[in-house]
Amino acid sequence: MITPATTPRALIRLMGAALSVMLATATVGRLQGAPAAADWQQAGWGGGGYFYCAAYHPTQDGVIYMGGDVAGVYKTQDNGRNWRIINNGIAAYGIFSLAVDHLNPQTVYAATEEGLSKSTDGGEHWQTLPKTGKKELRITGEKNKSVRSIAVDPSNGNIVYAASPAGKVYKSIDGGQTWAVAYEKQAPAEYAGVLRVQYGKVNGAYFGDIWLSAAFPSTAKASDCIGIGFTLKGDGSLPKDSFLIIKTNTGVTYRSKNLNTLYQDTEWRDIVLKASDFALDPDYVKKHPEAVATYTGPDWASVVRLDLPCSGPLPTQATVSKFKKFFYAFAPAEGTSQPPLVTILDFSAPGSVKSVQVLGNINLGTPPSAPISGVAVAPTNPSWVVAATRDTGLVMSKDAGRTWTELPTPKKAASVTFDPSNANIIYGSFFTDGVLKSTDGGTSWAGISADWKAKTSILEVAVSTANTLDVYAISNLNWAGIVYTSHDGGKSWTSASKVAADLSANPTLDNVNVSTGTTGLSAPTNITINPRNPKDIFVSANWRPCLSTDSGLTWTERDRGADISCATDIRFYKGKTYVTNMDEGTLVSDDAGKSWRQLWPLKHDEKLSGHNWRVAINEINGADRIIVTSSPWGGIPVHTVRSTDSGKTFNVIKTDLPDYLVQPNTMWGQGYPRALAVDPSNPQTVYLGIDGDPAGGKMGGGIFKSEDGGATWNQLPNQPDSRRMYYGLAVDPTDSKRIFWGTCGDKGGVYRSSDGGASWEKVFSNDTWIWNILTTADGTIYCSGQQLWRSTDHGQSWKQLTHFTDKRAMVGIEVHPRDPKTLWVSCTVWDNSANGAIYKTTDGGTTWTDITGNIPYIRPQVIRFNPATNELWAGYVGLYKIKQ
Repeated sequence: MITPATTPRALIRLMGAALSVMLATATVGRLQGAPAAADWQQAGWGGGGYFYCAAYHPTQDGVIYMGGDVAGVYKTQDNGRNWRIINNGIAAYGIFSLAVDHLNPQTVYAATEEGLSKSTDGGEHWQTLPKTGKKELRITGEKNKSVRSIAVDPSNGNIVYAASPAGKVYKSIDGGQTWAVAYEKQAPAEYAGVLRVQYGKVNGAYFGDIWLSAAFPSTAKASDCIGIGFTLKGDGSLPKDSFLIIKTNTGVTYRSKNLNTLYQDTEWRDIVLKASDFALDPDYVKKHPEAVATYTGPDWASVVRLDLPCSGPLPTQATVSKFKKFFYAFAPAEGTSQPPLVTILDFSAPGSVKSVQVLGNINLGTPPSAPISGVAVAPTNPSWVVAATRDTGLVMSKDAGRTWTELPTPKKAASVTFDPSNANIIYGSFFTDGVLKSTDGGTSWAGISADWKAKTSILEVAVSTANTLDVYAISNLNWAGIVYTSHDGGKSWTSASKVAADLSANPTLDNVNVSTGTTGLSAPTNITINPRNPKDIFVSANWRPCLSTDSGLTWTERDRGADISCATDIRFYKGKTYVTNMDEGTLVSDDAGKSWRQLWPLKHDEKLSGHNWRVAINEINGADRIIVTSSPWGGIPVHTVRSTDSGKTFNVIKTDLPDYLVQPNTMWGQGYPRALAVDPSNPQTVYLGIDGDPAGGKMGGGIFKSEDGGATWNQLPNQPDSRRMYYGLAVDPTDSKRIFWGTCGDKGGVYRSSDGGASWEKVFSNDTWIWNILTTADGTIYCSGQQLWRSTDHGQSWKQLTHFTDKRAMVGIEVHPRDPKTLWVSCTVWDNSANGAIYKTTDGGTTWTDITGNIPYIRPQVIRFNPATNELWAGYVGLYKIKQ
């Protein structure tokens, strides 16, 4: 189907996991006042991404709210024919559940990744409710963990129930200002006095680490100490690597042998590591090679810190370990074999867990409860509340959340729905266990979906308020989606899975049958019924949300204006606008964004469908040549797409590019071809950048060069010291042999070649996270990390142009081609919070003005100025433009 595992949605979260350690948020300095006239216009298309939730307005016919995983909240007032983004004040752009207060229908709740946001004016303005953030109560909406997680009491709008991905149901009696736990599953007794560490399957990182301080006991003799260790119980898994690293007060660092096999032991035991189990840490040896000659083993008395990292395929595989204590081991007394243990940290002590620091994907303390993905309040009996949990099935309270009872249902529940007119009738959705129905208030349950397709996964059921025998359910079968309809309360069902595509609203052609104008419903997420006209049923889904106006018989795509594209480049050429996108390929507009058409892919193609990153267009021998860098879905290696006839036909070029997925030292877990630069003096010379190091005899990424306009490629034999890059690649227009390369992290900075890539030198190290590089016609070079820097002498010296006090990443850079004193930059953060900005200077960087204005997604990574129309375009999630 349309979107495999590595989507822009997954990548955005992955880059947050990888990069959030080095970035934070704050405020901006040296700015002039922000003008109110910064009026941005939407210029993109709708659809093409993952829409996770939807809810109808209870009293206004045709008003629907919809949430996307990377773009925030959308609103339509005409049953989905036209959408606009309403993110003013939203906590985060990942929205995974919505609820409307039926008594106060202008009150809307949005469960975002960073907390619960509330609007009292129909979504026009939002406020984040106190203490609902991810690091506080975690009243959040999260991917694959939230289905219908917010419920408002239909008799009292101040009473709100919220299901948490952390395994709790919260209740508020003051409209979300304060919260109390109404339900949580008790942790098993075995976790008392135990530190639980989960490496993996938390945030997409490939490693995790815990560390703690150590102090040798003052009453002990160092000569009596034989080692250091911990009391461990594994989970039977085998991670790739795990080492105990110890650091001394003199700075010497030791690393143990690989301890990965210890996690296979599922019984408690004391692990004692002696001097023979350690060697000097390889990283320490690189800095102090002389230490090898005098190495005599660890000095236990000088140890001040212990680290226990774990690495491997942790994005998809978890390793769980439990610890009771860390200790020093001493020589056994005469006649005994058991070494005395002196505690470094005992986790049965109150507050001991707080002494452990974490990096990466670690959960501390008791095991995380399974998510609670849905909660519902009975419309006819608001004291009845049911929650859908992932480990206990449905749990029910008949006293407004004071006490709860486990119901006899399957243990993994997705959501729950009450009959609007009879609280005794309840429908539960149980993934591959189907739909169950109770007619006696939850006491007994019967399956009502036995004849549905095997292994289809049911997410939600909706019941009509006009005729409660009209019941609808949505299900997923891999990426395919099905809507089931019953008009007899679930006794019999019909199904629908085809959607009439609206290619004028969403021009992407992946998975569309162009001859019939139809596509398959993909991965539906919520189903909601129009209370003013119950024949209208809306489904949020992957790629193409849709509407039925005939009670589920037929479905039509409805996403015009619901822009969720992830634009990676924007270029203007001969009156046309070209845009590359993650997931959606490459599109072009002939009318400045009023309409769009797909260049590629023209159908679903495993070797082509996926992420396009950068685009370059040049006229060669009277024809327009287009080169696009690309990485398809499904783990297929990177390539370029090349057309020599304005996109009418194209070829995929893979020769001499890496024929495998590059992984070492990459930004997002694998190498992506995010950089492309054409020599302004000779457009047949093109450079391509892929992040990632060589390993195991394989070529890795780095800089590749073509001297035939992208028809063939060669990896430069000499590479800069760092290949970990984002967008930083440029050729000096005044000297074709001068190339600039910006890198991130260790050895990050700007590298320069003065001989066409034959050799490299580092010319900038003031910031080690360089997101972008731009050169202008006169040879001026700009680079951006946290700040913007300029060099007018080819990189020999640099001047800092911004002095912003925030720590956001400055990714977008643009310079007015006719006025070099006019520049624009855009800043972003790497989680999904709504914290970014666009700035403009007209005096070469002395002062800056915030021109973010009304742009609904305030973290664009690409900004381009079109001198033909005097428009500045901004892109990443969505496309927007403004006159300048």
